[in-house]
Amino acid sequence: MKQAFTTYLLTGSLLLAAATTHAQTTFRIGPKLGYNRSFGGFEYPNQDYLKVTNSSRSGVEAGVVAHVGFSDHFAVQPAVLYAQKGFGFVEDAYDAPYNYTYKGEYSFHFNYLTVPVNLLYSSQPGGQGLQVFAGPYVGWLLGGAFTSSQTGRYASGGGPTNSNQGKVEAGDTYHNNPKEAYVSRGVDAGVQGGLGLGFAGGIQVQASYSQGLRNLGAKYESGLSTRTPPTYRNHAFQISLSYLWGPKS
Repeated sequence: MKQAFTTYLLTGSLLLAAATTHAQTTFRIGPKLGYNRSFGGFEYPNQDYLKVTNSSRSGVEAGVVAHVGFSDHFAVQPAVLYAQKGFGFVEDAYDAPYNYTYKGEYSFHFNYLTVPVNLLYSSQPGGQGLQVFAGPYVGWLLGGAFTSSQTGRYASGGGPTNSNQGKVEAGDTYHNNPKEAYVSRGVDAGVQGGLGLGFAGGIQVQASYSQGLRNLGAKYESGLSTRTPPTYRNHAFQISLSYLWGPKS
């Protein structure tokens, strides 16, 4: 992971360095505000008796984006964003020998500091007109929250429902204790791409999709479970509005 992050950082630095040495370099910066719809694709590997149904959740993204143009039509757009992500899922299980039915419902809310770096092409000079962009991103988990409820019953009889809520924290090992925070891996990394429109006044509207490449499921603490830990990755659709201003160098 450290090697991947170093590669992203080096690539972005080289692109920015190339931009600043070009005679037609332009630099603009401004606020960015957006909406996202994210999901995680949560699943339990090698546990076919569990059926998992995933759902998505809404969140916001807000921060600062820069536009470094190094030709009439090409630019680099790095950003620093606060991003809300997460997902929900329902798990159902049935143990035929004991006629036992189980159902669990879960919802996770994650808060990230995200740094995307996009290479952008625009149909008109200066980032105006139709935009096509793509690039990597890295995100750091700041925290979050979760809620859960579980119901189990034998045969046709009823059973108790247990519910819980708590915090989400960054880490590599999950303690499997409902009274403690849920642990998710702290560093997310992936790619994104999309389309946009740039206007002469500095406004740009963009729509994109981001695909997390790193499994964020923490491993179980040694000795607490022999099951394979769950896997999930961040996926999100984003719509954003930015306003950029700045002089030409």
